[in-house]
Amino acid sequence: MKTVKTFSTELEANLARIELEAAGIPSVVVGIGVAMEGGASGVQVLVADHSVEAASRVLDDPPK
Repeated sequence: MKTVKTFSTELEANLARIELEAAGIPSVVVGIGVAMEGGASGVQVLVADHSVEAASRVLDDPPK
């Protein structure tokens, strides 16, 4: 699994997850939002390695 995008809140990350799922790309949300204790690293949306490019297109973000 690779991080396709990092968000500052769990809500934003879950909206991205829903968008990816609608496009047929399974994803997982991990991390804690910056508003929560210990969440300075943000909330990450992860996808399978082979789905990074497609997920990046869906989220309008270049692959990492």
